[in-house]
Amino acid sequence: MQWLIGLVGFSLVSAGTPGPNNVLLWASGATFGFRRTMPHVVGTALGIGAMTLAVAAGVGLIVTSLPALTLLMKVAGSAYLLVLAYRIARAGSTEGTSVSRPMNLLEATTFQAVNPKGWIFAFGAVTTFRPDESSAIAGSLAVAVTMMAVILPCAAAWAVAGGAMSRLLSGGGAGRGVSLVLGGLVAVSVLAVWI
Repeated sequence: MQWLIGLVGFSLVSAGTPGPNNVLLWASGATFGFRRTMPHVVGTALGIGAMTLAVAAGVGLIVTSLPALTLLMKVAGSAYLLVLAYRIARAGSTEGTSVSRPMNLLEATTFQAVNPKGWIFAFGAVTTFRPDESSAIAGSLAVAVTMMAVILPCAAAWAVAGGAMSRLLSGGGAGRGVSLVLGGLVAVSVLAVWI
């Protein structure tokens, strides 16, 4: 049971702190509202869960042992985040933005593959918290399910916060300012990919 308490704490810190996922969830919540951002919330949890199982299966070793693949993933993730940052900042208001729709379930799930913070999260969880008393498969599943269960409310909280902020500051110059701040935060989150 001690591994579970440790994993939940680790997952809360990893899933609750700012990073590419949470900034995007916040921006999506502000732009589209919580209900339309729910597929993004669920996709984030599913993507991290799938990455955790991939790490447990050894795919993570391949990804980290091939520097060219790691670099390609960082470049692709950074480019995607910068395009989103530009679209969000250019919107001018969180209402009727040039970003026509939030991420869907598949996009949010597959985005995790180019999210370095997600890989670190998955590696740390599997290598540190997989219970020794379980088989490798059962232990890996327990870790993935626990992480997903923690990510869902954390991701939802970021989306709700974005939506609440948008309602408070909707319209006019405040909306333009919110779009610029959100776009800027998404752009700055690219630094987390390279640090």
